[in-house]
Formats: sequence, C-alpha cells, structure tokens
Amino acid sequence: MTIRESYHHGELRSALIAASDEIIRESGVEGFSLREAARRAGVSPGAPKHHFGSIVGLLTEVAIAAYGQLARYLSDALIEDETAEQKLQSLGAAYVRYALDNPGHFRLICRKDLVNRHHPDFEPAVYSAMAGFVLAAAEYYGSTFPPETDHAVHPGIVSAVSTIHGIAHMAIEDKFSFVLRSDEPETELLGTLLPSMLNFNWPVKDLQ
Repeated sequence: MTIRESYHHGELRSALIAASDEIIRESGVEGFSLREAARRAGVSPGAPKHHFGSIVGLLTEVAIAAYGQLARYLSDALIEDETAEQKLQSLGAAYVRYALDNPGHFRLICRKDLVNRHHPDFEPAVYSAMAGFVLAAAEYYGSTFPPETDHAVHPGIVSAVSTIHGIAHMAIEDKFSFVLRSDEPETELLGTLLPSMLNFNWPVKDLQ
C-alpha cells in the first residue's frame, strides 16, 4: 500500500508519519519540512500541523518508530549464552551499525529541539531499545538497573552508553578517517577498528 493509498483508507496520521520517515531516510533532518511531508502524503499543507500540532509532534512519532527499529537491530545481535562482555560488544557493534545504516534517524533521535521527550511513548521506546545493552553493562560492572532505592546509576553503565553513542556519532560524521586506510572505510571500521575498540573497553576473557 502506498502512502497516498493509506490516506484514502483513512490512515492519515500513519501516512504522514510514513512520509516523514521517508524524507528523514532520504534527506535527513535538514531536508525535512511539513510541506514536503504533506505533499508526499497527498494531503493539504495544513494537515500535519492539524494532526500533530507542530513539526516536533510529527518528528517525535518518527523518532519513536526509529527507536523501535534500533531495538530490532540490538535484539537481532544477541546470541544465547553470551557473557556480559560479549553482549556489550555484540550490542555495541549493532548500535553503531544502526547509526551507519540510518544516519538521518540517528541524528533525529539525538535532537532534543525536534523530539518531545515527554511524549508518553517516548521513554518506553528508548528503554525497549537500550534495555539489553544497559542490563549487560550492569552485569559487567556488578550492578543493577534500575538501581536500588537511593542508589545512583553505576558510572560504568553511564560510561558504556556514552562510549557506544560517541563512537556511533563519530562514525556517521566520518571522524575515524584519520585511522582508516582502506578503500572501503566502513567495512574496515565495522570489521577491524570497531571490534578492537569494543574489546579494549570490555575485553572478552579466554573461555578455554
């Protein structure tokens, strides 16, 4: 079913979200406009604001869906019976892969000016996506998440999330070019540099 057909079936909100998702995928946040979303959905220019209130309202829905896709990336990366450090490496690599595959969406979910973090579905979407990684970090650092009453989140957990998030940002901004020397830098990053960085942070013990 095309976006325009969805609208004719009474699914105008879904059609606008799908159109917006398409624009973000093709052109990123910089190329997004409510007018273009309306044009692609085949509705009047005022329809997005009428149904979502503002550009933030519409892009928040796109961001929530993006976290759903991120959750699938991380879920697919898990292997049964992995140790905590293996989980951190597998999930960390999947997080970076998501950013490289979906740079527009990754940049969007980081934009506090374009995403309403108080939307009732936003925090559950974030937790669903990141729970596996956060729990693996808690296991690795001998902590719990959520922390026990009156205890702060273990700094190792915060550091772990910050590490993979920072690597992902550097990857999509091509900030590793100073060390990547092959003709296929993304392949080198994912196949060689990233695994070595992740293993440096969370070394896998010799299980033999």
